[in-house]
Amino acid sequence: MNKLRQNLIISLEYENIPVRKVAVCYQKNRELAEKLASLLPYTSIVVCTTDTLLQDSQLDEISHVLELYHPSGSFYDVCLKQREMMRSKGCRILTLYDWEEKYLNDSFWGNTDYRELAKLVNKVKNDLAAVRNFHITSELGTDISFSVAGRQWLVADGICRNGRLTQMPDGEIYTCPVEESFSGVIVVDGTVSRSWVPDEPQHLEFRQGRLVNCSPALAKYIEPKGPDIYMIGEFALGLNPAHRQIVHNISVDEKAAGTVHFALGDSYNLGINHCKCHVDMVIRKPHIETSPRILLPYFS
Repeated sequence: MNKLRQNLIISLEYENIPVRKVAVCYQKNRELAEKLASLLPYTSIVVCTTDTLLQDSQLDEISHVLELYHPSGSFYDVCLKQREMMRSKGCRILTLYDWEEKYLNDSFWGNTDYRELAKLVNKVKNDLAAVRNFHITSELGTDISFSVAGRQWLVADGICRNGRLTQMPDGEIYTCPVEESFSGVIVVDGTVSRSWVPDEPQHLEFRQGRLVNCSPALAKYIEPKGPDIYMIGEFALGLNPAHRQIVHNISVDEKAAGTVHFALGDSYNLGINHCKCHVDMVIRKPHIETSPRILLPYFS
């Protein structure tokens, strides 16, 4: 657990903000929450969010929060309420989605140093500022072209900052394609939100940002999510070399170095689409061409 401890400390202390007290908030796994709290060299409390909402007087003592939450689990709405209360009090939040015991092992974290990861992700962001267009292909049949001109790139670098929801593991950079430019085919061979790995690749055809045809299994999966789910909402590059193997957790698998993922639905205010759902879909071995051309780490 030494590597996890090291990366947690880097994330929480990166900007030299004093860590006064950490709340480890969990939804259903107290044992895992207690193990995480024991790793931290700070005063900490363990809180079952579904049983107890911390009030203002208690929140005044807390500077940082670790969330052990499961978005598909019961009472996640209560967890979101607690999160907003904490954010309103200025707490810095590091969320750990769908974590399992194996995530504590050193082998899970590889050799990734979150200081270096943050530097890499931010360098890629700077390089992407010049890029106007992407063409992405794969051996399985992905062939999609789109513009990102005028769109904002955001980094997910694992550094716990005020006003931002940070995840761990982390390591991606993302935007939303210009919707009317987004046409072609993508073939998904990785994880689909939140933990579905299809038995066979899923084909999706887009025309001007809208999904016009897709494999039956995916069509069935997204149909209950409403009419706004059929618009493209995100494009992202994975940059974390520690997570190359599928673990059936989208919050890990989408960070894998050398992968890209697209999302249907909500664009997180990076594009025009608003939707109650956001469905990520990972492509594991893409080939990327940019215009103008830049070198992207982990991509051919």
